[in-house]
Amino acid sequence: MPRRDAVAALLGLLLGACTEPESTAKIAAVGDLLLQAPLQQQAFGASDGYVSLWSAALPLLSNADLAYANLEGPIAPGTDSSGRDVPDPGLVFDRNVYTGFPRFNYHPSLAGDLIDSNVQVVSTANNHSLDRGALGADRTLDVLDTVGLAHAGTRRSGGAGSWSATTDTNGIRLAWLACTYGTNGVPDLAEQVLHCYDDEALLLREVASLHADPSVDAVIVTPHWGVQYTPEPTQRDVELGRAFVEAGALAVIGAHPHVLQPMERVIATDGRGGVIAYSLGNFVSDQETLTRRTTVVLYLDLRRAPGGAVVVDAVRFVPIAMMRAPTLHLAVIDCEPGLEAERAHVGDVLGEDNIVPPPGCPQR
Repeated sequence: MPRRDAVAALLGLLLGACTEPESTAKIAAVGDLLLQAPLQQQAFGASDGYVSLWSAALPLLSNADLAYANLEGPIAPGTDSSGRDVPDPGLVFDRNVYTGFPRFNYHPSLAGDLIDSNVQVVSTANNHSLDRGALGADRTLDVLDTVGLAHAGTRRSGGAGSWSATTDTNGIRLAWLACTYGTNGVPDLAEQVLHCYDDEALLLREVASLHADPSVDAVIVTPHWGVQYTPEPTQRDVELGRAFVEAGALAVIGAHPHVLQPMERVIATDGRGGVIAYSLGNFVSDQETLTRRTTVVLYLDLRRAPGGAVVVDAVRFVPIAMMRAPTLHLAVIDCEPGLEAERAHVGDVLGEDNIVPPPGCPQR
């Protein structure tokens, strides 16, 4: 190539890099979908199905480019609590196929209702992953794949499929990886569930591999860990969360304690920043105490400058709480009077600085 042409080509590349648009994406994350019997019974009788449980949060979820939730329980049609293939009753809470605690199973319409609510990716790795055995874990993935709901943390019997999922939002490709501390003593004979502690070395290799993948812009890990109903993370989980960031994770969003726990920003040794939310608590559940029914919609504002890496530009959240009257439903705390104690709890755990007013509601 003549020198003049080479210089022109180089100048074109430089000008192209300078004019490359900045990429941004807003991610909304919520905690556990833990649907005890009363919640499922209400959903089965509602014209808008499961959405009736969280309809007040729809503007918060649609205010993001993509939303994530922890799917705590199988979606396994025609599968009883022993993991056997049985006739499916349809949209009926029959306490055989579709059940609540202690072994959950949800109707397939839940997956479509999540998609309609802008939830585009879920974790399927939790202590209830095998509540319908190996068959139920496989059928759950079949249902999610049918509606196009991305999932991470479990795979099909025999090792088919990936532990991770990838989403593309405004040109920012995110890899999602999930794990759980265990499966309530149900043996994982078909090796379908990624375990946070037993598979820790594998898990960290997966994070590092995804971080090194040129087709991935950022890695988000969603561990199911910690001790239920405790307000602080364990030291083991603090160390593991920081190890995730060190291995390449941009964000870590935890679940299982069923209560809010603190968040922190950390810096890896190579200078990368990461955000760890140790527990978002419950999103939708029938647990009554203030700490167990009060939570947030967490927003992560992601940004990629031209030619640069994706970073977390801002961390914000909107307080929400489950209410019991007149029906079981989520309330956006700043949109309803009389929820001062719930809002104060969010401020106590996460601080007031990053609370933002919900769309369409007055700012306090």
